[in-house]
Amino acid sequence: MAAQPRPLELDLLCQRLDADFAARIVGTGTSPEAQRSNFYSKAVAAFVLCEEAGATPDDAVAASIDGGFDHGIDSVFIAADETIWLVQSKYKEAGFGEPELGDVAKFRDGVTDLLHGRWDRFNAALQAKRVALTNALNSGACRVRVVLVYTGTAVSDDRRDIFGDLERAFNGTNPGFLRCSAYGLITLHELHVDGLSAPRIEADIELRDFGHTQAPYRAFYGRIAAKRLAELWIEYQDHLVERNIRRFKGSTAVNTGLGETLQQEADHFFYFNNGVTFLCDTIQEQHPRDAHRQLGRFRVRGLSIINGAQTVGAIAREPVAHYEAHPAEVMATFVCLENAPDDFGNKVTQSRNRQNAVDLEDFAALDERQAVWHQTLKMAGIEYLIKHGDDESPASVSCFSVREAAPILACTVTAGDWQEFVVAAKTDKKKLFGREGLVAATDPLRDAYMRLFPDSLTARHIWRAVQVGRIVHTKIRDRANAEADPANLPLGTLPAREILKHGAWLLLHVLFIRTQLQNGPALALTHDELDRLSRDVDQLAQRLVEVAQAIQWNKQARSVFENRTDCRTVKGRLMAALAQQA
Repeated sequence: MAAQPRPLELDLLCQRLDADFAARIVGTGTSPEAQRSNFYSKAVAAFVLCEEAGATPDDAVAASIDGGFDHGIDSVFIAADETIWLVQSKYKEAGFGEPELGDVAKFRDGVTDLLHGRWDRFNAALQAKRVALTNALNSGACRVRVVLVYTGTAVSDDRRDIFGDLERAFNGTNPGFLRCSAYGLITLHELHVDGLSAPRIEADIELRDFGHTQAPYRAFYGRIAAKRLAELWIEYQDHLVERNIRRFKGSTAVNTGLGETLQQEADHFFYFNNGVTFLCDTIQEQHPRDAHRQLGRFRVRGLSIINGAQTVGAIAREPVAHYEAHPAEVMATFVCLENAPDDFGNKVTQSRNRQNAVDLEDFAALDERQAVWHQTLKMAGIEYLIKHGDDESPASVSCFSVREAAPILACTVTAGDWQEFVVAAKTDKKKLFGREGLVAATDPLRDAYMRLFPDSLTARHIWRAVQVGRIVHTKIRDRANAEADPANLPLGTLPAREILKHGAWLLLHVLFIRTQLQNGPALALTHDELDRLSRDVDQLAQRLVEVAQAIQWNKQARSVFENRTDCRTVKGRLMAALAQQA
C-alpha cells in the first residue's frame, strides 16, 4: 500500500511558521532533522498562543520553557484576562499519528504539580514565571487552558481519558476552572485559515418605521436608505456577502431593471423590490431612542447579506451622490444569531433564497468546508471559486470553480450507482449538487453533493482531479477532431469521432479507476504523471473506440453515452479489453 501523502495543510502551516518564527526561534538537536523538528514544535506552540491567547509573536516565543525539567510543559503564557495557557507541542513530520501516551501522561503530571505549587520540580524557565503565575492563580478570575498541540490526526480515547481525569480533579469546587483541548492538524489549519480571514463587519445603520421581534430570536426590520447600502458595498465589496450563496452577478436582466428603476423612479424603488436580508452576530439600538419607532439607530456586528446581494450590487452601481439627489429606500431585515442554534443562519439563508431563482450549485457557498478548501488553495496560490459573480476569474492554470470540479469529481465515484454520476456529468451537471430537502426524495442523485464533497475530501484531491479532468478532455477533444473513419464503415457502426466526443466523461471515469492520479502527493501533477496521463489517455481512447464500434447500437453516440445501461455495457467491455491487454 502506498504511503499517505503529507497533507497540504501541514505544508502551508510550516510556511506560516517559517515566516513568523524563523527569526525568533532556534531549533535544538544533534542533527539537522532534530533541529528542524524542534523548531516546528516550538513554533507551533507559539502559533497557537498568538491565535488563541492573544499573545504577540515575541511574547509567544518567550512563553517557551521547553528543555530539561520542563515536566512535559513546553510553553506557559498568562493572557490579559488572567487565563493561564499550558501547552505541550509535538511536531509530526508526516502529518499523521498522535503523541505518545507517556508524553501525554507526563504533561498531566506537570500540570498537576504546577497547580499544586511544586515549583522545585521545574526548570529555571518556569521558576522565572512563578510570581506571575501565583498572582494569576490568586486573582479570583483565573482560568487554566491545558492544550496538547500536535501536527497529526485525532487523539485516541486513552489520551482523552488522561485529560478527563485532569478536569475532574481541578473543577470540583470551581467548575470551568480548567479546560483541556487537543489541537491536531485539522484544528491548526482552521486557526491558520481564520487568521487570514477578513475581520467581521461592524457598522452603524438607521431604519425608518422599524419593527422587531424578540422571540425565539431577535430580528429588526424597516426601511434603510439606498445611499447607506451603497456606502457599505463600496467599503466592504464581496466581504459584505460572505454568508451569501452568490455575489453580485452584474448585468443580468433583473439587475439591469433594478438600475433603470433607480435612475428613473428612485422614489418607487421600495415598492418594486423584495428587500434585503442581513445576518448579524449582535445588533444593539443606540441612543437617542425613538419611542414611536419612526427612526432607529443601531450598531450591528458581524454583518452579512444573505439575500438581496443583487439589489445592493445594483444600488452600488450608481454613485453615492446620485442618492442625495434621488433618495431611495429598501426594506431591510436584520436577523440576529446571538442566541440562535449553530445551523440557524444557514437555514435562514437557504429558506430566503429558495423564494427566488437560485441554482442548486449556489448553495455550495453555504458549506463551511467549501470555504476552508477555498482558503487552503488560496494559500497555495490556487483560486477556487465557490461563489458566482460578475468578476470571476476565467479558468486557468491557477483558477477553477466548484462548478468545474463537481462533474470531474463525479467521475471518481465507484459505487454501484456510478453511472448516475457519470451520465449527470455529461447531461445535467446541476443535478450533482442535489441535497436532501432541495430535490425530490425519489431522485437517485438526491444526496449527490454530500457524496462528491464529503468531510474526507481534501483541497489537494479536488485540484488534482480537476487537473486530470482538464487534460483528459483537452486530449480527447483534439483526438476526436483528428479522427477519420474508413470510407466503408459498416452501417450502424458509431463513428470514432462521435464516440470520443460523447464518451469523454466515461473515459475519464475509467482513467480515474486505473490510475488513481487524483490521490497523488503533490499539489500539481508532476512531469512523470503528465507523461503517464498522456499515454493512458491514448490507450484508453483507442480501446474505447474499438469496444464501442464492436456493437451495433442502432442509435447515435450521444444516446449511448447518455444512457445508464449502455454506459455500464461499454465500461464492462472496456475494462475487460484492458485486462486482457495487461
